Amino acid sequence: MARWTAFRNGPMTKLNGALRDPHIRATALRLTLAAMIAMVVATGLGLQNPWWAAMATWMIGQPPRGLLLERSVAQFAGTLLGAAAGVAITLAGNPSLQLAWLALWLALCCGLTNAMRHQRAYGAALAGLTASVVVTLTTGTEIAPVSFAGARIADTLIGIGAALAVGFMLQPRARAQTLSARSATVLADGLRLVGMALQQHQTDLVARESAFLSTLAAISAGAEDAAAGSLRARRGLRPLNTIFASLLDLIVVARMIRKASESRSITRQADLAALRAELERAADALQETGKLDPLPALGMAERIAADHAELKAILGSFAAELREIAQSHQALAHPGRTVCAARLHPQPDLTGLRRAMARGFLAIAASALVWTVTGWEAGRFLVLGASIFTVLFATLDQPLPLVRQGLIGGAVAALAAVAWRLDVVPFAEVPWFSLLLALPLFCAASLLQASRATIFAGLTFNMFFAVLARPVDMLPSSSQVVVASAAMLILGVAISDFFYRWVLPMDVDRRRRHIEASIRREIVSVSLRAGTPWAERHLSRLRHLVLEMVMRARADTEVVGNAVAALSLGHIAMRLGQIAHQETPAADGGAITKDCLRRLANPISDPAACGREILKANQAVPAETATSAVRLAHLMARELVDHPKVFTSSTAT
Repeated sequence: MARWTAFRNGPMTKLNGALRDPHIRATALRLTLAAMIAMVVATGLGLQNPWWAAMATWMIGQPPRGLLLERSVAQFAGTLLGAAAGVAITLAGNPSLQLAWLALWLALCCGLTNAMRHQRAYGAALAGLTASVVVTLTTGTEIAPVSFAGARIADTLIGIGAALAVGFMLQPRARAQTLSARSATVLADGLRLVGMALQQHQTDLVARESAFLSTLAAISAGAEDAAAGSLRARRGLRPLNTIFASLLDLIVVARMIRKASESRSITRQADLAALRAELERAADALQETGKLDPLPALGMAERIAADHAELKAILGSFAAELREIAQSHQALAHPGRTVCAARLHPQPDLTGLRRAMARGFLAIAASALVWTVTGWEAGRFLVLGASIFTVLFATLDQPLPLVRQGLIGGAVAALAAVAWRLDVVPFAEVPWFSLLLALPLFCAASLLQASRATIFAGLTFNMFFAVLARPVDMLPSSSQVVVASAAMLILGVAISDFFYRWVLPMDVDRRRRHIEASIRREIVSVSLRAGTPWAERHLSRLRHLVLEMVMRARADTEVVGNAVAALSLGHIAMRLGQIAHQETPAADGGAITKDCLRRLANPISDPAACGREILKANQAVPAETATSAVRLAHLMARELVDHPKVFTSSTAT
């Protein structure tokens, strides 16, 4: 009774929920229809293993049209590359050598999948998976690898054609906001937040800053997928990238202005209140008209800078970022206009990349060793099962729940496939009747796949059931072969789960530690190369890492605050480098500049203590005579004291 209750409250609840959702039902219908069309066409053309054509449709899924098109291209490119690699590996001749080369190829594909983003990562995963299919299913057999690989390419083309045909015929057009409209909303909110950040004692500033940056990070991460299939939208990604980077910088610069003016009088504070009012008026006009007019805010910033020379440099940076935002916003509406170089530069998680490569190699090598030592014919399915999820999930922060889904879906599929081969196929006798009988199973699994919560359970069931049950293959099967193949495939998935869970685990907290270490390295690099063109490239990487950290902050305001403080330190290092290279050191605190850059360029075991040392060393300097270097040193010290955690030198694992 307890087991039935758990089953009823788990998969059955998910399936019932999917049946009630019209969007999920429609997606499942398209998935099933595309798979059946692909399998029927492949069978009609006489391809030896037509179920592989259906697998291509399940892998692509039924995302929005633009994404469907780009994923299909990635599917074909990855399959083509993987088929070529698989054939090349089989030329090694010796089975053990072939499996060793396969492990190396899977390690490379896992690394590329981890380092790449969006559909490029999907293509890299398919390159590894296809090579594994070619090698494992031809090694030690009479099957010619070249003809087998060619058949897999043909299957993929059929599956892509079916998925595209069904998607474009039956999928309604998405009525999503354009990138320009979405950016206008985010930009207006950002300008209001920057205005708030200019003033003191904003009790809800931290929470609002965290919420806004989380939204900004989410839109930035999904912008490429949102632009998929549209050349015009893709041309808008560069100015959108610049807007997001400049908004990040504006928030940081506003914090610096506020901290620099915290000791000033109320009269002086009124200047910042006026600047905030101009920003809010610009935000209101942007939402009403879709046009951004930065001139009033720029004029106010210039007047404040003229009255307060000590804020001139920071307000100059503020004005430059605001102009950049205005130009990039115009470029979104007119994609032909040029904007500056990308200011958000993706930086791979090098520690995660190495772990993904090691995991890929070890998982395949371990399963290949078992196959080689035992000599089991079904051992090829052990290697194939280990390959599938090891490479598919190499890019994820939290792969274990999805691997677990795959393990459950695969186990159910294996049991169903054994029953199918031993009981249903002899009864059906005709391929089309067998496929018709399997249709309800494919429909139910597609309902699970169409739901985000159970996507991999449904996907795994469909794929494993198709390859093990072979519903259009009426040749008799040995019960021993069927059971052994199913068991080895599931055991291969269990090996993948073992490596993800125990040997080289990955989760969100671990990824955050990796990003923290990368942030620290980029701050060091900016400090070492401050005053050179390379410093801006490292700062663009730092911006990207800050957004990556915010994405994983889970609304933790402390984590978001630490990330923004890290970007603030990067800007301080940039400005100190400019002072060291462009201004007379004696006139602007050359010793202070060098000391601050030296501290940032080396490991900081106790950031708070380091900050207090800097404050103590410069406390004797009167505010009226403080140079730019002294003020920047003071800001740097405040960030180290207030946000020490992200700057520690802990080793990421």
